[in-house]
Amino acid sequence: MSEKLWQKAAKILVRASGNPLFQANDTMIELLKTLLNEEQAKFLFNFRNPILTLEKLKEKTGMEENDLKVMLNSLMDEGFIFDKPNDESGIMEYHLLAPIPDIFEYSLVKKGSTEKRKKLAKIYDRMIVEASKITQENYETIMPIFKDEMPPFTRILPIDEELVVPQEKTLPTDEASKIIDKNDIISLSRCPCKFQRELLGDPCKATENQFRCIHLGHFGRYFIEHGFGKQISKEEAKKVLLEAAQDGLVHKTFHYDWDIDKEENCICNCCKCCCIIFQSYYRGVWPFHTQTSYIAEVDESKCEGCGTCIEKCPIEALSLIEGKSYLDENKCIGCGVCVQQCPEGAITLRKTELRRVFIPTPKVDVYD
Repeated sequence: MSEKLWQKAAKILVRASGNPLFQANDTMIELLKTLLNEEQAKFLFNFRNPILTLEKLKEKTGMEENDLKVMLNSLMDEGFIFDKPNDESGIMEYHLLAPIPDIFEYSLVKKGSTEKRKKLAKIYDRMIVEASKITQENYETIMPIFKDEMPPFTRILPIDEELVVPQEKTLPTDEASKIIDKNDIISLSRCPCKFQRELLGDPCKATENQFRCIHLGHFGRYFIEHGFGKQISKEEAKKVLLEAAQDGLVHKTFHYDWDIDKEENCICNCCKCCCIIFQSYYRGVWPFHTQTSYIAEVDESKCEGCGTCIEKCPIEALSLIEGKSYLDENKCIGCGVCVQQCPEGAITLRKTELRRVFIPTPKVDVYD
């Protein structure tokens, strides 16, 4: 296949992502060539509309249904296509996925040679560097776009324990375990972010356990069917959440179509040293943009100024002022990591209305 055709496939993939920071460049073409054969890459040309039904694909391709299903299944095995029934009609739809975080996740967690996965880890890291350059060179233009035109697509869930509020009441968290209980199909997979950092020689500083990603419902079924994860019980999923909280990881949910009003499809347990969303924020790619229903509060009378919460906060919302922890409320994502990690029990979470947290990515120097 000529380079022009590979570039066309790259443009289709970039368009489907809806992200202005991805480019149909040599890096994107290298990703495609690493994961797909020419026939699969050409098939992507049909996805100018990134969501298509089987009937529409039959009409566009002229392929027999069995052959079409074989092709779709091969692309699902590589993490390029996701199948899910339409919420209203129930008709199966096939979604072309984004390079990051979708294809990033599937391609790294799928079984394969170490050499190939090291190559992929470097490709994705290069994408982050390239995206950071675009953001930093166009900072004043891009930040308002992220703030005003792109809604938050994650929601933060506090750690799964009862939390004492100032009125001495206890209330259940916006708990991840309740989300688990709503789903009958649950999968567990390796965290691609932690695995990528390991492949790049920079392993996770929070935990050695990389199996912390939970997928639910149709996503859980997809992960199991295509070899990205294994099925687990609700009890096993809750144990994963508990262990993740003890390691100081953040429960972060993703939703269908990146719409937080829709059902949750994933609970990630994230650290700031590996998570590609936290890393993209710290490395100057895009803002940290989420929604949460909690905010931390520090009891100065109990705070010993040890700095544990400052070290553990994934978004650096805490600092030490005159020997006491100080919270920047505009940056607090209500994850509860500081509550879990504070040795003096000086921090609690207070329930709030669902609130939006938008933290512009820092201005950084970008190096290749």
